[in-house]
Amino acid sequence: MIRLRGGRGLGDALYVRPVAEHFVRQGEKVTVCCDYPDVFADSGARIEQFDRIGCNVVAHYTHGKANPNTNQWQDVCTLAGVGDLALSFRWEVKNAMLVADLKAMANGRPIVMVNGGRPPMDRKDGFAFEMLPRREAFDAVLAGLKDCFIVEVGKGAELYPLTADVDLSERTSPADLLDIAWIASGLVGQCSFMIPLAEAFDKPLMVVWAAKGLKSATLFIRQCTPQKILSKQSSRWVMDDWTAERISEAAHAFRAVL
Repeated sequence: MIRLRGGRGLGDALYVRPVAEHFVRQGEKVTVCCDYPDVFADSGARIEQFDRIGCNVVAHYTHGKANPNTNQWQDVCTLAGVGDLALSFRWEVKNAMLVADLKAMANGRPIVMVNGGRPPMDRKDGFAFEMLPRREAFDAVLAGLKDCFIVEVGKGAELYPLTADVDLSERTSPADLLDIAWIASGLVGQCSFMIPLAEAFDKPLMVVWAAKGLKSATLFIRQCTPQKILSKQSSRWVMDDWTAERISEAAHAFRAVL
């Protein structure tokens, strides 16, 4: 029997699901210790409350942070002992009414899911604040997507507003977030759960990265680089200290693949 956990956050749960499905396919009985049971709908795994005790498989990335030759997903796979596993899983929409409403409002425009301007890592104590991108960089990216239908999501304090066609902040369940991402043409966000969400669904992703984070006095934060955290060719980034023109060019290139 496999008793499995990752880290405690939503992004951590998204990394764990492909690992859980891997063991289910092998005929194992799998229990996942996680506070986000919605993420594991239809996975074949049993879900219990998050617990670090008694797990015989850990699917987490922190042990590989210092290795410059791997990305975060590869570090998850190494610790979990699952080899070269794809970061991917299928999803069946749960909230059909929400999806239908968004598609109707979009009226044929590409739907882009956006999350930004929130406390990094959902921390209330200010830790990792250097990872918060500058608003101007987000605005420049979204300006390049002005013909898309922007759906803002997220929870916690809104440290600065973003321009969106519909704001679903604090109004979505984890399953709703997966529903929106599944039907979206692309995702835009700061370094957060948006990365494994986009990559697990093979969606084009644009991450707005905070240059200050790469110069942080805290080693863990400095190690959160695009090269370390992103794992798919469909994922791109801009740095928030780039010129507006350079960010605009990147945004238009991203728009071209939606």
